[in-house]
Amino acid sequence: MTERFLVFLEQGFTHILDPQGLDHVLFLLAICAIYSYKDWKRVLWIITSFTIAHSVTLALCALDMVNIDAGLVEFLIAFSIFFTAAENLFFRSLDRYRVIISGMFGLIHGMGFSRLLKELFTGMEFDVWSTLLPFNIGLEAGQVIIVSMVIGLIFILNKYTRLNARQVNYLLSVPVLICALYWLYERNIFR
Repeated sequence: MTERFLVFLEQGFTHILDPQGLDHVLFLLAICAIYSYKDWKRVLWIITSFTIAHSVTLALCALDMVNIDAGLVEFLIAFSIFFTAAENLFFRSLDRYRVIISGMFGLIHGMGFSRLLKELFTGMEFDVWSTLLPFNIGLEAGQVIIVSMVIGLIFILNKYTRLNARQVNYLLSVPVLICALYWLYERNIFR
């Protein structure tokens, strides 16, 4: 059981940091783009809301209690990234709802994570304690690293460049928005 725990812990950790899982990294980048290192408590609340929500749907989907079409989930993940980047650029007044919005988007991202987890334990006996829990802990550890790196990048940009907070937001959010638009086109469920 210990070996399996470590395997799933590593899988969760490497998945979140894998370049093929870029959508999750860009979502976290978009969440953090409007904040500075001084806003770490606010970011912590937002990321916690996202984490709790995606942990819930990860568990529900992995246990086959909820089953949503994979194509729809991938499209909604792209939409969550698009919406968050667009919010940063055009709808800053929605920031006060970011904890709630991130929680709602966390529900969607958890469904996406569950597909990978199901692929990993295909043919294995599923155990919440030796598969689901370590996979989720691995995801969270990777997420902490990503958020720390983004906040560190924002700190460096604020301190060592002549960019103000608005310019840093644009520098980070515009490429994320463009990438999300491409994914929305690529993952279009309406064709």
